[in-house]
Amino acid sequence: MKKLLSYTAALLLAAGTSFSSCTGNFEEYNTNGESPEYGNVDPSTLLEQLISTGAYYIYERSWRVNNELMQYTVDCSASGRHQLYVFQAADFGTPWDRFQRYAANAHHMIALGRNYDDPNAQAIAMTLKAVFVSLVADLYGDIPYREAYRIEDDITQPAIDPQSEVYPALIEMLLTANDLYRTATDSNGNYTYPLTVPGKDLLYGGDIAAWQKLTNSLCLRLCMRLSNRPEAGTAAVMQQIVGNPVKYPVFTSYADDAKVNYTGVSPFRNLFGDMTDTSFTTASHKCSAFFIDQLTSTSDPRMAQWVRIVGSDDVHGVVSGVVEPDGTGASVMNPAVLKQYTTPVWFMTSSELFFILSEAAHTGMIPGGEAAAEAYYEQAVTNSIRQWNPSISDANIDRFLHGTGSKAAYDGTLERIIQQKWVSVFMQGFEAWCDYRRTGYPQLPIGPDVQNEGVLPTRLGYGQMLISTNGDNYRKQVARMKAAYPVVGRGTAGGDNMLTPVWWSKRALELENGAMN
Repeated sequence: MKKLLSYTAALLLAAGTSFSSCTGNFEEYNTNGESPEYGNVDPSTLLEQLISTGAYYIYERSWRVNNELMQYTVDCSASGRHQLYVFQAADFGTPWDRFQRYAANAHHMIALGRNYDDPNAQAIAMTLKAVFVSLVADLYGDIPYREAYRIEDDITQPAIDPQSEVYPALIEMLLTANDLYRTATDSNGNYTYPLTVPGKDLLYGGDIAAWQKLTNSLCLRLCMRLSNRPEAGTAAVMQQIVGNPVKYPVFTSYADDAKVNYTGVSPFRNLFGDMTDTSFTTASHKCSAFFIDQLTSTSDPRMAQWVRIVGSDDVHGVVSGVVEPDGTGASVMNPAVLKQYTTPVWFMTSSELFFILSEAAHTGMIPGGEAAAEAYYEQAVTNSIRQWNPSISDANIDRFLHGTGSKAAYDGTLERIIQQKWVSVFMQGFEAWCDYRRTGYPQLPIGPDVQNEGVLPTRLGYGQMLISTNGDNYRKQVARMKAAYPVVGRGTAGGDNMLTPVWWSKRALELENGAMN
């Protein structure tokens, strides 16, 4: 046991994160009276905590940060600050530590999969590593990657790699994972290369074919992340995947979603169930005016699942970007759906995938043109609605998409695609913030009291652990950021701040082309 924990601690140090909050992920190994050493732990045993705790933290950050930035909610409490673009050190450090920890554990699982000669465990671990590493890159920009987690090579201060190298490396890893999967079955329908402990797989219960769909769907997400950077060549990768569904299967329905179904029985509970309704929404994170206006103006059928009306039938939200906003009588998030021990969490959905395909067809990254873009768009909306309400009738969905005067109908614009995607990724990580930085949509009204020079944050600042344990590389990175973007605001230089853009963003292109609007 000590060897396993020591190895994992070293991996985390090499990633520039702390170990103090890490050991809980491995407590399960102390419960059976045995002390497995590194290399002797079955790789599938790591899935349980990777999936359960990783999904919960994504959900928690979505509620606490993404929802506030992207105006799904407004924190009306005295401590509410994210809707004002005010961040504290913990807002930077905690996501870095958590997501790097999960990435380190997934990296560890890859090594165990090799030791066990288990190609499916390796492929699944690669997929999860891509999930968590991409989250770190999405939030912070340039990060340690190629030298990260390489304690066996005595690398404890890994170089910080540019995003232009990190994302392509992740895409390449996912393509490799796809080739590793062994999905053949015997005459009884059982996998010939099953997970040793399928019960630890809280996503798919050991269904290897389902994991392969997630791997390739995630690959398409990362390809779309680089849509503003054609030099990355991701359009060709998208065409490769979409053009060969037998070799590269992807999500086709909401039944394929990477969904963590918490049992509600400890320890497999969504810990939001511990919160009171007051803490969750009624006294703090109330629905924003922008979110409510979007749902009501389109008569969105998902509103019943997401929103609880307070008091009268007056449905209204709170204006974002205002100091001490008045939330009296405002609608709140529906705790009966969103705050239960059994509330599911999604790593990725088929709805998101079809929005990606719709945008790709619309912009020409994949073939099909507007006819395909519209078909993908309608499938995306349909799958999102059924994701939250499986029993809804086809007629109700058709009315939403095609009814007289429908404001959700496909109109051939990128704005409409992203607007509906923004609705659909509610409470699903940071995808909405990523799309906003990449496309500029949806067009959010910026409130009068926001900080950060009135600019919605472009990234998070690096965590203190990276700064304190990898100081030389951190200082080199800040110098590179300043050189790449000498001015990012009203006299503000590029650097480790929330005005310096991530490389794949629309803002980065504007600054590179000399625009300061």
